[in-house]
Amino acid sequence: MAGRRLPFTSPSTPLHGRDQPLSVSPQTGEKKLLSAISGLSRQLTQFAADVNQQFTLVNSRLLSMEDRLAALESKNCVEETNSKKRRRVHNPKIAEALRRLHNSETNSMHYEPEQRVTSPHNEGVTSHLLRAMSASPDFHDADHDDIVSACKTYYETVRRNFRYKQPDLALQAEAVKSSARSRARRKRLIEARQSVLGEDEVGIWKCATIDLMSDEEDCIVGGVSGWIVKPPSFRSQELTELCATLQSRLEATPKYRATHHRRFRSGSNLERAPLDTYSSEDENRCFMVL
Repeated sequence: MAGRRLPFTSPSTPLHGRDQPLSVSPQTGEKKLLSAISGLSRQLTQFAADVNQQFTLVNSRLLSMEDRLAALESKNCVEETNSKKRRRVHNPKIAEALRRLHNSETNSMHYEPEQRVTSPHNEGVTSHLLRAMSASPDFHDADHDDIVSACKTYYETVRRNFRYKQPDLALQAEAVKSSARSRARRKRLIEARQSVLGEDEVGIWKCATIDLMSDEEDCIVGGVSGWIVKPPSFRSQELTELCATLQSRLEATPKYRATHHRRFRSGSNLERAPLDTYSSEDENRCFMVL
């Protein structure tokens, strides 16, 4: 009809690209995104469960290791304490009887110093000595641990003597013997001087130790056997004067002169470092201030 326009629709024109409705692509993308997030979440949950299980297993093993370590340390402490206790309970009577038994002509089993104390042979010697000592009426009631400890101590003596007889240790052995002999003489000297100590001299003598006594070295002067006396260089003058006073009292006794060598004073002091520890008060009284 004139003056009117009819609506026109294309038969079936396809929609392409950005001409498509906007609601189609976002819905599909969101579904894919939600599906990916859900899958990732499940994976993370499984991964966390696996990690937690592994951590639980590791912690369980660590706790087991800690328990074992604590048990081992406790055992070592007990063994060390028992070992030290046996050492402290050293019985000179057992030690002397054991030495005589080991070295007697009737004993056919002796320690082999070339081998360890735990070797089959030396273990057998220890068992033999233990049975023999336990069978003795004098040691019937003795503790077996004390006897075993004495056996091991004597084995160490046998091994030490064996090692010191080796050519490469001859000088070391002589040095050890000389040091032990010198210390024994200083010990005897301090005990002898203390026996003639006066009441007014006790104060300074409290700090006197074996290391503060003079060394006595064997010598022959003018055909007379005696000792060269070398006082330590770190000893104070006050203690040195007291030692001289006490020594004069000893030598005034005929019995002491008859049983001790003559003492010759050398011109120099002995350069020997003190081995013991002292308090500050002791240092002020007994040590020379350098």
